[in-house]
Amino acid sequence: MLKKYLSNKTINLLEYYSTLNITNFFSNDATKSNQQCEDKEQSIIQLFKEITNQANIKNNINFFFKGNPNSKIIVLGDYPNEVDIGKQEILSGSRGELLTKMLSSISLGMEKYYLTNIYFDKDIYIKDKYDFYKDILIKQIKIIKPKYILLLGEIACNFFNNSKKKLLEVHGNWDSIVINKDEFITFTTFDPEILLREPENKKLSWEDLKKFRDQILKN
Repeated sequence: MLKKYLSNKTINLLEYYSTLNITNFFSNDATKSNQQCEDKEQSIIQLFKEITNQANIKNNINFFFKGNPNSKIIVLGDYPNEVDIGKQEILSGSRGELLTKMLSSISLGMEKYYLTNIYFDKDIYIKDKYDFYKDILIKQIKIIKPKYILLLGEIACNFFNNSKKKLLEVHGNWDSIVINKDEFITFTTFDPEILLREPENKKLSWEDLKKFRDQILKN
């Protein structure tokens, strides 16, 4: 009965996705046990406990990450805003809602990616903490072992190379980073906070996301 209320284009799209074994792709190995996934999550939790102890700060674990540590995809933001700090939750509020919609539009539900930030300080405090946070991020990547890293915004894009490229120059582009001889494929798009301020870029963001989706479904 539902079909008669949908356009042919929508029906075709739904039927196309139903033929794809998308769920299995987003796990490093569809046969991995729940125990292995739990081990990764516990490793991540332990890492952030060490960080909070080292930095003498008290943050909920939801402030540092959410999603699936056993995913092949890391979604990487920049730093928390006031809403995140107040709620003690990573990419929360309207920014988080928009990100969820963006990723859901390409069949990426929360269980299909791991979300974290580069920094966990306000923007004004991050200038002299590059090495500290780079070490944290590298440790996370070693635990997660993703195939793809989706970079949200300029800071995320420029972080590993310590470069100063503008987002409009690099969005929609593939690249890679190498950590201990392991290569991880990266793709840059807009941070949802930018899209909330500059909604005229939503069309560019949608084109980026489709490009990202089409590539990951090939592998």
